[in-house]
Amino acid sequence: MVEKKNKFISFIRNHPIIVNLCLIVLAFFVVSYVALFALDIFTEHGKTVKVPDVKNMQLADAVNVLHRSGFNCEVTDSLYNDRYNLGAVVEQLPKAGADAKSHRTIYVSVNYSTPRTITLPDLADYSERQGLSMLQGLGFNNVQVQYVPSPYRGLILDLFVDGRQVEPGTKLLPSVAITLNVGDGNDAPVDSVSNEDENFVDPYADDSDGIFL
Repeated sequence: MVEKKNKFISFIRNHPIIVNLCLIVLAFFVVSYVALFALDIFTEHGKTVKVPDVKNMQLADAVNVLHRSGFNCEVTDSLYNDRYNLGAVVEQLPKAGADAKSHRTIYVSVNYSTPRTITLPDLADYSERQGLSMLQGLGFNNVQVQYVPSPYRGLILDLFVDGRQVEPGTKLLPSVAITLNVGDGNDAPVDSVSNEDENFVDPYADDSDGIFL
């Protein structure tokens, strides 16, 4: 036993480079194992939590729910949707019910806290197609067309908002009811020149003898 111990000590003294290399390799494996173990603990490897559903919640309530579940919350966008309450969460990512690691950030979009308004354009002399396209493009989603007698077929004559006339430039909610009065082309203009010609009497004509006086 003593002899083996002496041989081992002698080997270490005679081959220091080999011994140091072995120690380096051993240290590398020990450090790697400790690092991986610590990383698993820090990232909670394999542990996930169901993302709670925070849609329709007010932002403050949604943040509290997410924090209690171990998630962070970040607002990425603000938009207006009249199907949701003002200031409520409209969208979330990841979706509700998804598996996610604790401390992950949940991104939410929030409905405007004040109603969005749209400026009513001036549609005088616009065609029906142009007017509808412009209103829908701006975001008005309740537009109806009413045809009225007019010689100008397909031309917008005037419009009503919730049953009343409104001047162009007025700021309105996207949900208001807009009615476009459009000419039907059935009311032909009176040909005033032809009527005048038919009713014209020459004051210098003498029907008795055909002689001008």
